[in-house]
Amino acid sequence: MAIDLKKFVLRFIDEANGHLQTVKEGAFLLIAGQNSEAQIGEMFRAAHTLKGGARMLKLPSIADVTHQLEEILSELRDRKLEPDQNLGALILQACDYIANLLDRLAASDGNNQLPPADGALCEQLARASRGEMASDRVVAPTPAVEKTLTLPTLDALDGGLKQAGSVRVKLEKLDDLINILGEVVASHDRLEQQVHSLVKLGPHLAQMDAEQLRQQVLQFSHRLKEDFQVQHLQMYELYDVATTIRMLPMSMLFEPVSTQVRELAASLNKQVDCRILGGEVEIDRQLIDRLSEPLTHLLRNAIDHGIGEAAERLALGKSARGAITLTTQQDGRGILLRVEDDGRGLNYSAIRAKAVARGLVDAEVVEQLSEQECNELIFHPGFSTSKIVTELSGRGVGLDIVRKTIVTDLQGTLQVHSRPGMGTSFIIRLPISLAMMRILQFELQGHLFGLAAQYVVEVVNYSRNEIRDIAGRPAIILHNEFIPVISAAELLRIQERPGSQPLSAPAGNSLLLIIIQNQFGKMAMLADSLLDERNMMIKPLPKHMQQHSLVSGMVLSQDNQLVSVLQVPVLMEMAQKQKQTRTAAPEPETRRNAWHVLVVDDSLNTREIEKNVLEAHGYQVTLAEDGLSGLQKARLTQFDAVLTDVEMPVMDGFSLTKALRAEENYQHTPIIIVTSRAKEEDRRRGIQVGADAYIAKGDFEQDSLIETLKMLLC
Repeated sequence: MAIDLKKFVLRFIDEANGHLQTVKEGAFLLIAGQNSEAQIGEMFRAAHTLKGGARMLKLPSIADVTHQLEEILSELRDRKLEPDQNLGALILQACDYIANLLDRLAASDGNNQLPPADGALCEQLARASRGEMASDRVVAPTPAVEKTLTLPTLDALDGGLKQAGSVRVKLEKLDDLINILGEVVASHDRLEQQVHSLVKLGPHLAQMDAEQLRQQVLQFSHRLKEDFQVQHLQMYELYDVATTIRMLPMSMLFEPVSTQVRELAASLNKQVDCRILGGEVEIDRQLIDRLSEPLTHLLRNAIDHGIGEAAERLALGKSARGAITLTTQQDGRGILLRVEDDGRGLNYSAIRAKAVARGLVDAEVVEQLSEQECNELIFHPGFSTSKIVTELSGRGVGLDIVRKTIVTDLQGTLQVHSRPGMGTSFIIRLPISLAMMRILQFELQGHLFGLAAQYVVEVVNYSRNEIRDIAGRPAIILHNEFIPVISAAELLRIQERPGSQPLSAPAGNSLLLIIIQNQFGKMAMLADSLLDERNMMIKPLPKHMQQHSLVSGMVLSQDNQLVSVLQVPVLMEMAQKQKQTRTAAPEPETRRNAWHVLVVDDSLNTREIEKNVLEAHGYQVTLAEDGLSGLQKARLTQFDAVLTDVEMPVMDGFSLTKALRAEENYQHTPIIIVTSRAKEEDRRRGIQVGADAYIAKGDFEQDSLIETLKMLLC
């Protein structure tokens, strides 16, 4: 059955106008000579996304002009064109032309009756992208645009925009809303009656003795408390029902996907099926709109890079037809979205080579990058492993938009799992709504801040003498993990109050630590005190603050103070950069002649901290996330020493040690167990399976580790 694209065209109009505004703002900066590389990058991504949406919805006139516009922005981004006023004026002219087309599309109720693209304008844009535009000529408006287009009436335009911004609501949802509103009104009447009763009681207070007065106050307090609790529950129920009215099924996002996947695959001579699971799951309309762009990029990436042609798949024993699976399910307080393909998987060799070519990683250490670190590289702006530039790939745009939208804009998390030859999965976790979120409020140096509860693991108290200096920065040991301690006050440049004790102060008072986490690890953040944790209405930032990526929104505290909600991924990234700045890298000569050590631990934090300690002393380090992975890497590379945890999935440290000792080339290699298990029986077992040393994390001292390693290697 053919899919009616008309309803998606109306939604596209809103999105397209937003992208067009980004390009226009950048064009004005070009004319004013105030452009920046970041701004040009934003313009390019906006044009690229606009073009892709237009092509998907069969709007060739918009797509053709936007394609030529994208070519100019691509050349500007790559510094092959010099920005000037004429280019800015030409870009503005193209934006006006596209805006007129969008207006006409809205006035026609989404019916695609647009004329072909203006050939003269497209040719002018093409010449400009090749650097053939005269430098002394300011572009005049193209007459063809005025002749081709007629402005819609205000009534028609208004009607089209209203339809694009509307949602359909089931009658039962409206019935629920009206019923609860009736209960809220009745509850309000009861509270009003309580007030009248209190007023009437006033003149009689002087005639009552103490006992009568006490009884009257207790009765009034009891009734008021009951009515307040009822209204409190009703308000939350009212919010829940009101929220569902804005909810739309994910099928609204997924319906056009099958057509898109089939057409993109056919253009690349590939056969791809798209399976949709959980399309009935409902999420906020805001999220539906914002997910359209990243989902499109993920699908293009899967078809172009992931799934091979039929002959390639058959040679590998796979079906000739590739498969992309989109799965949605409720996950606790949020939504879990998976985009999976059964293709080639990520090409880690190509990713490492591109990282070296782009100057992102030194050639000397690129082979030491873990798969997770390689996964992170693909989200870097401008990163692409495609050998040629095509309509779908090679431009280095796409996955950076995905991460920005998911993590920064939508307060979600994004993870990648890939198996060579088997396929790739992108796992996205999102809140159900952006309007209401559970927020943990805390105080820091007299300032109030909030954190989205989804990033908070737990809150703990530690004494100052439990804070250890590991790899040049403070850290704690919690649940068998080394967790770095960060000062949000220092990162936010908040001046310490007189009398406050910094982290470096002598031992004595305990420290309140909020353990925060994203997909890359955990950190312990210092706080002065906790205020509360509850569901709160998120207020968007004013326009002049929207460029501050560290703050995602504002909430009102119980005493009506504005509280900034901090963006945890950005905060953790700032802390990581601060650490890299402070940590001196080993000299290249030292690294080249270093002993090669394998570090095996299922905790990313612990692996990174132990790696920092070892590299600071000149060792070369390779990481593994569990015993089986460590054993596989040890069989491929001869390491000079092995550090391993005990409690790990798949294969624990005792089993790894025993398996390594069974290997002929590891019978005499130093193996050190570093674990939180400090019982004597555990130590004995470690020695029995062949460990040369056993270090409890609770007694961990980096100097002791280095001395032990030196002694065993000499």
